[in-house]
Amino acid sequence: MRFIRSVRVETPGTRNEHITHIRYSETPYGAQTTLSREAVVLSIRSGGVYRSHRDLNGAEAPVVVKTGARGQHYIATVADSTETNNLLELPRF
Repeated sequence: MRFIRSVRVETPGTRNEHITHIRYSETPYGAQTTLSREAVVLSIRSGGVYRSHRDLNGAEAPVVVKTGARGQHYIATVADSTETNNLLELPRF
């Protein structure tokens, strides 16, 4: 399992579709590696498992691939009514 701990977004950065890269670790607090959104989408579609992980409070949620209105693929957390575990709540890099 990979833990997404920070995100890079393109302007305006207000929607999951704006995420361009993520930093993840193999454990909740391990060394981080950067991947593009496209690489994460391919990994999830091939069976890779990702979770958001917020270092500040340990909040986590499963990450899935979604398809936007124009057919573009992006990543998002599974909705669970907890905002602190959403990808856009993670630190930026």
